[in-house]
Amino acid sequence: IQACRHPNWSMGRKISVDSATMMNKGLEYIEARWLFNASASQMEVLIHPQSVIHSMVRYQDGSVLAQLGEPDMRTPIAHTMAWPNRVNSGVKPLDFCKLSALTFAAPDYDRYPCLKLAM
Repeated sequence: IQACRHPNWSMGRKISVDSATMMNKGLEYIEARWLFNASASQMEVLIHPQSVIHSMVRYQDGSVLAQLGEPDMRTPIAHTMAWPNRVNSGVKPLDFCKLSALTFAAPDYDRYPCLKLAM
């Protein structure tokens, strides 16, 4: 039951369990490798507890572009579905003044063996 209590949004039971075990991130890793024909050395998985950054791309010059939004999957889904256009996702705009921090951590593969399995 604890796995079904996501701190940032409400999801169904299966998705909540996949999220709690990082299985969903493992599947997303596999999807990204396939969609972008990327090698393992070109991909990096980070834990971002605030769920504000939905994706990041690091370029050869060292710069990073990130797609930020409220912790609501409608934002990145609308961005992807409407590309190259933009549509109203129904999500309120991100309020930068309310963000206290954007933090990242390397995944703990002992805690999340499903993620390591996917990689």
